[in-house]
Amino acid sequence: MQKISRTSLAALVCPSAPFLAPRLLRTAVTRLPCAPSARSQRPTYATTPDWKDVIREFSPKGGIRSWRPHLPPLSKEAAETVDLLHRFRQACDTRNVQLLMELYPTLLAAKILNSFDTRRITQTLHVRIRNASPDSSQADLFPFVQQVADDLRRGALEPHGYAFVHLLGIYKDTRRFQEGYALWQWLVQQDERYVSQAAYGAAIELMAYGKLMGLPELEEIFVDGLKRFPGTFAAYHLSPDAIVPDRTQLTTIKGIPTILFQGILSARILARDWKRAYLALDTILRLYPTQTPTRYFQLFMTERPLSEAYTAFMVACRSGVCIRPTHVTVLISKLRAAITASHSMTDRMMLVRAIANALYAYLEAGGQLESIHVGSFVHSFEQVLPEPPAGQDYVGEAAEMRNIIVATAHEALSGLIQAGLAPRVHPFEALISLSGKMRVPRLLSTALQDVKKAGIELGPIGNRSVITSAGLLNDKHLIEQYWVHAVSAAEAESTQIPFEDWITFTKACRRADHAKYFRKQLVTLSYTVTASIERHLLQRIEQPETASASQESYHYMTLEELETDINVLKAQIRNIEAVVMAGQPLDLRKTPFYMHLDADHPSLGTDEDLRHLYDEFTIDPHQPPPPPPADGSPAQLALSPTGIPIDELRFQNWMTVLEMMDDAEAYESDLQFALNTAIKRGEPLKGNPELLRLRKDVSSKRTATGLRMRIKELRAINPADVNIFRKVGSEDGSKKMVKIQKHVAKDEGERVVNLVGPKGIAKLRYYVGLESHHTAPGGMKRSSLVRKTGFSDGKPVHEADEQQTTTSEPDEPPARASTT
Repeated sequence: MQKISRTSLAALVCPSAPFLAPRLLRTAVTRLPCAPSARSQRPTYATTPDWKDVIREFSPKGGIRSWRPHLPPLSKEAAETVDLLHRFRQACDTRNVQLLMELYPTLLAAKILNSFDTRRITQTLHVRIRNASPDSSQADLFPFVQQVADDLRRGALEPHGYAFVHLLGIYKDTRRFQEGYALWQWLVQQDERYVSQAAYGAAIELMAYGKLMGLPELEEIFVDGLKRFPGTFAAYHLSPDAIVPDRTQLTTIKGIPTILFQGILSARILARDWKRAYLALDTILRLYPTQTPTRYFQLFMTERPLSEAYTAFMVACRSGVCIRPTHVTVLISKLRAAITASHSMTDRMMLVRAIANALYAYLEAGGQLESIHVGSFVHSFEQVLPEPPAGQDYVGEAAEMRNIIVATAHEALSGLIQAGLAPRVHPFEALISLSGKMRVPRLLSTALQDVKKAGIELGPIGNRSVITSAGLLNDKHLIEQYWVHAVSAAEAESTQIPFEDWITFTKACRRADHAKYFRKQLVTLSYTVTASIERHLLQRIEQPETASASQESYHYMTLEELETDINVLKAQIRNIEAVVMAGQPLDLRKTPFYMHLDADHPSLGTDEDLRHLYDEFTIDPHQPPPPPPADGSPAQLALSPTGIPIDELRFQNWMTVLEMMDDAEAYESDLQFALNTAIKRGEPLKGNPELLRLRKDVSSKRTATGLRMRIKELRAINPADVNIFRKVGSEDGSKKMVKIQKHVAKDEGERVVNLVGPKGIAKLRYYVGLESHHTAPGGMKRSSLVRKTGFSDGKPVHEADEQQTTTSEPDEPPARASTT
């Protein structure tokens, strides 16, 4: 029996398109006798068949009815091989790693896996490892990853450029940086069948996370990648000052290496080179204002401070880029952590409104509101007021504020459910928790009735929330009822009662003065706990309740201020309800969302000046305008998925990135000052560094000249790129050159500084704290906090003169406020 060649067999399986058949099939089938053809073989399309062994079926009325190839049946061995290949590809599509690992050796030996199968294998492994917890599951998969990498090196598996991107990503995610670096050293020496611009980007990211190279060396690799894969003038288009051909239309330039660019962005952020990182973000937003990969935003959301992470998320939403729901959950968790860390009720309400603003923006970008998002939002209400000690309730004006906050939270959840939000456990668990911490027993009973009516299973976390709230509300019957639920659930699953249930039960009994019942249950269920756990629980039941220290330094709002903020919050919630009810986004021109944590975040300058400077920085006067449409019709206006014209979106992105850069510079200065102060005192840095700056200082508006210098300074890589010399007038009318020293926060102690002289002007005391309304020494009360700065000549500077002098920070006050 003669063995047919691989190409011939593929042609037999699919004569019109042999490239669609499984490649490299080797099986013994009988060659059919066929008359020799004088024509040379040429490629054909499946829609125009061109073969000899076909049977034409005729209809007396309709002529030719169909074309059907006359194919010989596959042998049993070939059919089994094709079936294995089909099962293998289904396993890749469904992420069935176990079946993939079982079929791989057989298919590899049969030599029927092509380069796209190689990509499928590595992609499946990458997704599985990325989503798996860093435990034994990753360790079990890694030997197979090594086998695939070895098969690629020795040529047993056909290469695919993106397969190595996934492999390098696996090495990064599993923190096996040295093995990944060894693969890269081999890969970079191969030809373009193996290496791609994406592989360069993945390698840069691997080495950045593994700290295998410094940023200068990684920048050199980035340049090498651009030279090897130049695309369509990619080096120019990825430069910070590149000009797009038409700002009103989407970019259609091919060959822009976005993954390579993403790799160097990761390296810059990890190296705290915030300026180059933001220039990269500005560049990718200029090129792809509506198609920027989500990874670019996620890097800022995970690696930069909260205020910048929040704005990066809002930029993505404004562009119509939908971030993954898990990243939204993480962002809300960070905002809730900031609420707890803040000692100002004004800041806490600002952060609650920021969560609502983020949820609305996420819906406008096309995201789906998840139950966990709504639950986290409801949880944020319980953090606005400091919780009273166990056994005590809110009194006076604090009780009135409590009532307003609780009513708003309940109305928000009720409105969302009426708008069409599916009732799930997370929002109701949050209401249950809110009822206990806010000391509202009626809310607890109402929430439990709603849960029962909706048929929702609370689960272990919800059960603990009920026990906790019952303890805070001194409801002994409810403690006993839901403790029985926890015990019954453990018995039904034949497992021990979790330690979390025991510790929750202990605290609730202690707060509700129900220690007798606790001891009885501990004796009855002693077989479910170890001796050490039993001792620990007995110690916890005797511990006295301690009051929170945050109440002493907490700054309350007035009742009128709270009502004003609540009204703004209700308007935001109505927008969310409208999107949920309609199932489509609202018109952002009528109901916009803001871009920063603080809705009143000041702009760098006036809108008119910014638009003028935007044209100055982004238009080449020597470049001809884009040609009109060939048919003479007016050019169609390109819109983002959020309904914003593309040219307007590019301008807004450019402006927002500059504001983020301004915030980043202020944060880095504050952080360095706090670190230096802590080092000088020999103490660790106290407080949350991310809360150094939640609000932006409100300064006087810059002139157009000052704004231009500020923008150039923010975008300049080297200080020498900005002209910091300017002719200024002296008292005698003559002009001289004055060098202005850049502001750098220094720890020079606390002292009184006279800004003008010994006469006529009040003196300022400089104080730095980590909170926005920190009580400073000497009786300072919620005033504008500023920091002392030194000057090059040692002389004080008049504030008016400072605003008229061009500095590295033009039109800024002489000292930067350190606020939360």
